[in-house]
Amino acid sequence: MSGKAVTLWLLTLLFWGSSPLLEKLALKAVSPLLALTIRTSVAALALILTVLFSGAASEISAVTARDVLVLAASGILAGFLGMFTYFSLLKTGEASRIVPLTAAYPLVTALLALVLLREHLTPLRLFGILLTISGLIILQRS
Repeated sequence: MSGKAVTLWLLTLLFWGSSPLLEKLALKAVSPLLALTIRTSVAALALILTVLFSGAASEISAVTARDVLVLAASGILAGFLGMFTYFSLLKTGEASRIVPLTAAYPLVTALLALVLLREHLTPLRLFGILLTISGLIILQRS
């Protein structure tokens, strides 16, 4: 992995790892739906400003209607439904237990990719899936 990739990985871990703590603090006084609305609105504003000031808006002509529909579906699934259920779950329990359990979503991706995208199940992928399931069982019992 290049130095840039390692830096981006570490920053991602920092950003995603610290965010649930802030969310848990806010969820003490705010409903999951309102918390998600505020969080998403601020993120959307930051994204719009970044696209406008970075020049990325010039790429919009390359976006097809199919791209918009696929990204909209992804936004509804992950950005709204997934985050809403995650916030609702986070409000009910310990962040240190909930976050690792919800971080098992790559297991769902791997299984759906096998069925829907007809990706191959290699021995190494099967081992990774089994490790993920084992980790979930250990976390659930902790």
